[in-house]
Parts: sequence; structure tokens; C-alpha cells
Amino acid sequence: MTISKQAEEVWRLIRAERNGALCTLSKKMEGWPFGSITPYALTGSGDPLILISDIAEHTRNLKSDARASLLVQDSGALEDPQAGARATLIGYAMPVPEPLLEDASRRYLGLFPASNGYFAAHDFSLYQIKISDVRFIGGFGEIYWLKASGLIDESADRSSNPLAPHEAMICEHMNADHEEALAMYASAFSGIEGESARMIHIDPAGFDLVALRAGNHIHARINFERPVHTTEEVRAAMVRMVKLARESRA
Repeated sequence: MTISKQAEEVWRLIRAERNGALCTLSKKMEGWPFGSITPYALTGSGDPLILISDIAEHTRNLKSDARASLLVQDSGALEDPQAGARATLIGYAMPVPEPLLEDASRRYLGLFPASNGYFAAHDFSLYQIKISDVRFIGGFGEIYWLKASGLIDESADRSSNPLAPHEAMICEHMNADHEEALAMYASAFSGIEGESARMIHIDPAGFDLVALRAGNHIHARINFERPVHTTEEVRAAMVRMVKLARESRA
């Protein structure tokens, strides 16, 4: 699939740069925006990878509410930032799932080899931001929004996740048609009681949800009983989990 000229501009910027301004929702300051600078790499699918400490303020914020944005700007235009391109990547931040961790670590260390010591520290973890929307400004009159579906690059290396080509379709289907089931999964398998839930990621070992509770968007990772590798296996696993979730409520 050929991506649009607008998507190409976004990819050109975020692949060329290595640092961004991470914005989270402050837990300490009751929801005020909280900004910090962070280096980033990219997953095979193009989602930003950040290495963050459990004791960092932004990590505490993300554990309370998974919503985040990453502002990336053209480092060649720092003397006149408004003349350069910039993109705000909006989405949910979540720990990189175990099946994808080796590939993500390799990608991050390939760009930031000096961070190797942080990987040995128990309080540092790799997170990825599952992009939902992008706001891009390329210059005067070149301003637009893009949905994540408009950024999909079929030439990207997704070998670390065989379900990646179907991920958007699976998530969209579950979010549109099975909202009640997602809320049951969050309750039965992660203990998060929420008004609703959305699926944001799936891989052979499990899937990631964000549950809405009292205005906060809380991340939950739910593992399958056994690995799945096809959409048919995903469907069978989801049906069985609905049955188990209902039984747990009985």
C-alpha cells in the first residue's frame, strides 16, 4: 500500500529526529499537563520507544493515566522553530509487551548504545506510545491531522509481531462491536473496574487495553492462555475469554 504524501512528511520528520518533548497528565498536580524531554527510537511499526524510570514523574503519571503525546520538531530549525516542521504524536503509552521486548531493546540500543547500563537497572523500562492521531505542521498553510490508520506503512518491518498486519483491524472491530466484552476483560483479568475499555494493541502473547475509570485512562495488559498467530485463533481466544469472564462474575 502506498502511503500519502502527508504521511511521508510525518515519517521523514520522526525518523530523522531522536528527541522529543513528552507530555503526560500530572498525577501530583491533579491533571495539569507535565512536560519532559526524552530520547526516542521507533518500533518496527513506527511507534515511539522511550526508556523511562519508575521513579520519574512522567512514569508515575503514565501509570495513573496512559494518555500521552510526543512533540517532535526539526532540529535544523532551532533558531527559528516556527519555520521548521513539527509533529505532535498523540496516543497511549504502555510497557513494551514481553514478546516484542527483545526487538524493541535492539532498536533502542542501536540508536542509544550508551543507555545499555540503564537496561540493567531494575527501575528502567521500555515503553511504546501507540499512536492514535498526529498533528503535523510543515510550514505556513501546511497543517493537518492524520489518524493512525493513515500512517500505516506496509513496507515497515513487523517481523517481531506476526499479528501486526491485522492489528488495526482487530482493535477497530473489538472497539466498535465488543465494548462490553473489553470492559469484562479488564475487570476479570486485570481487576480494573471501569465504565468502558478500548483495545490498543495485540500480539501473539496477549493484548493491551485502556480502561476508562473516573476520567482516567488506565492501561492493562492481558495475556492469552496460549499464543495465537492468526485472526481465527484470536477470535477463538476472545470468545473463550468472554465465557471465562462471565463465569467469574457468576
